[in-house]
Amino acid sequence: MPRWVRLVWGLAVAVTLPWAPIAQAQDSSPGQSDRVVRSRQRVIIRQSPNILRQPSIIILPYPRPIPETEQVRVEFDARGTEWGSVYLNNRLVYRPHNFDRQETLYLPPGGYRLEITGVVRSDVWASGYLDLGRDSSRLVVVRFSKAEGVTVSGSPYVWIPD
Repeated sequence: MPRWVRLVWGLAVAVTLPWAPIAQAQDSSPGQSDRVVRSRQRVIIRQSPNILRQPSIIILPYPRPIPETEQVRVEFDARGTEWGSVYLNNRLVYRPHNFDRQETLYLPPGGYRLEITGVVRSDVWASGYLDLGRDSSRLVVVRFSKAEGVTVSGSPYVWIPD
């Protein structure tokens, strides 16, 4: 068959197909939104869109922003020249070296076990509990060194030493 005949035949089918007599039959599976349309020689499957009668989608910003008032800003300030480690609830959160002598963390209110040690964990400089957010103070500054120990500012009841 010549190429032009195939081209004309394809064009004729494409133009006449929408006006061809169509017998509709619903798909046998319930709950489907597809429908099967049968013509004389072809089977066409059309998808119909799902139409929601009532809007059931509520759009919220994702992820939910955490209000800053719930977080307590805890600043660690390493005094002196010693290298050390800061552990909160037995997790290493900060290790001061030569050029990073300050660290800021944002923590939810609550009680935390604080240990300040040297490079070796068994060399404990100070240990105790931080009670954050008790009297609505949102800033706690912890200054520490091997020689001076720990000083905490922000609230008089934030630091409970062992």
